[in-house]
Parts: sequence; C-alpha cells; structure tokens
Amino acid sequence: MRIALAYFGLPRNSSICFPSIEKNIYKRLPSKNACVKSFYHLYEPQLVKNSRSGENAFLSEENYRVFEGMTGCYEVAGECLDKWKVEELKGHGDVWMDNFKSLENLVHQLNSLHIVTSMVKAFRPNVVIFLRPDLIYHDPLPDFVVPAISARHRAIYIPDWQWWNGLNDRFAVCGSSVFEAYGKRIELALPFCKEMKRGLHAERLLSYAMKKVGARIRTLEVRASRVRVGGEIVEETFSSRHSMGRRENRILLPLARLRTRIDKLHYESYEGRK
Repeated sequence: MRIALAYFGLPRNSSICFPSIEKNIYKRLPSKNACVKSFYHLYEPQLVKNSRSGENAFLSEENYRVFEGMTGCYEVAGECLDKWKVEELKGHGDVWMDNFKSLENLVHQLNSLHIVTSMVKAFRPNVVIFLRPDLIYHDPLPDFVVPAISARHRAIYIPDWQWWNGLNDRFAVCGSSVFEAYGKRIELALPFCKEMKRGLHAERLLSYAMKKVGARIRTLEVRASRVRVGGEIVEETFSSRHSMGRRENRILLPLARLRTRIDKLHYESYEGRK
C-alpha cells in the first residue's frame, strides 16, 4: 500500500499544528506493508494580513522546519493569480463580499493543491491524505479508513461538518481514482462559475468536482480547528446539521454515513478473523 500525505497552503503555526498531525494522522497509519511518503507545496514566509481573520503578522521561517526531509517546493504568493485567470473569475461575483480578497485566497489554496497533487501523482499512491498545515487535529484517524480507501479507489472521506451547501474542503482521504479530481479542481473553477451562473464557492466547487468523477462520499468524525499566526485557535462549529444547506445534501449525508458504517463493519469483521 502506497500512502501519500499532501500539505498545501500556509503553515501558520506549526508548533501547535504539527504535533497533532503526528499524533492523530501519522501514528494512525498502517505500520506493516505500507510505504508512506509526504509531499508539500507551500507559500514562502510572508506578511499575513486578513481583515476577516484579524491577522496582521509575519509568518516566520520556523513554521517551515517540520517539512524538511519531505518532497516539495515553495512559491511566492501572487504569482498564481494570472495563471488561473482570477480577473475572469471576479466577473462572476464576489461570494464573500470582501472586495475579492477571499476569492484570491481561495485561488492560492487551490493552486497549492494543484501543484502538490502533480507531485503526488508520480508516487502512484493507493491512498492520498490531503492536509492543511494550519489546522490542529483533535481526533485520531479511524483505523478502518485507510484500508477501506485502498480497497475502494473511488472512495473519499471528508469531515461531516461545515459542508456549506457543498462538501467540507478542509482535509480529505482519497482513493486512487479520485485524488486528482480533488487536488486539481481549480481546473474546473471557470466551468463551475459559468455552468452554475455564480461566483466561485469553495465547498460547492468540491461537490461539483466530485460529482464529475463519480466519487463515493464517506464521512469522517475527525474535528480540526484553524490556528492563526499568533497561535489563537478558532472556535469552530462541528455540528453536521449546521450549514448542511441543500436538500440533496440531506440525502447525501445519511448515504455517506451508511457507506462509512459498512467500511467499518468490513474492517472489524476482517480483523476479527485474523
């Protein structure tokens, strides 16, 4: 089994976040018959100034040390905006109504995902775990998730909270047939806006991309909170009812949970026969 961990975006506070990743992700991976490799695409140290989050501080190089020894690269922020036609995207509307600042942040995140996914592809993984490095992960990855994904290449596990009329895009565990669609969904940004006749929306874009490849959604009860540059942990809402939105999601969520229960039962049955 070949397992890839893919980091993307900005490591705002690694001293808080990375110990939780080691404890709740790395130490939960299979220890036998598994080859694990970590990849990253991150933006270079910079001033993080965001009126929505209240951040106004420089991102220190100290946050990048945990990625030494992994495979990856850095990029200067801003260079990707022309590449992904952000001005054309702006023409479809400002979903967050903050003078397109959040839209530009989303394009940066999706660009980072796109690049790290290209690195991961060469590894030919059975399982890909996409992780934001600025989250503190509160719960361990369940034992059955990685074996289930390895056996079901169209499966994807996502958090069961904050779907916002689409699918939670904070982190995911993906099978071999869907990880590229997850990681390269920025390629669908303009088609999404044109077809849906609306501005780019993070969670709805993910739902759109997963439908295109026939992904089989599962749910994770793993909670994770954003950590700001100064170390503040954002108070999150982890209720699956909150922000569920669309009627179709009220059908998809129970179905996704059913698939999760079946995966767990299969794993427990197999472990019991060993």
